[in-house]
Amino acid sequence: MATWCRKCIYLKPKLEKLAADYYPRLRFYYVDVNTIPHKLVAHAGVTLWKDCKKQDEVIGGHKAYLVINEVRQMIENQSTI
Repeated sequence: MATWCRKCIYLKPKLEKLAADYYPRLRFYYVDVNTIPHKLVAHAGVTLWKDCKKQDEVIGGHKAYLVINEVRQMIENQSTI
């Protein structure tokens, strides 16, 4: 998330609501991409991690409802969560 990004600002409360639906099974974390080294952030997105391994990722940039739907689908596809 970038604090200056209009799409990020709009999407954040929607992701927080989605996170509440899956708590405590899952936890959502935000990273301000402006506060970490650029080489650690290849692109903005929602990444699903389990046991320190990347499971899946959704790259934003399109309409918020599509991002939320993709994140929900990504979570549901991980049946072991």
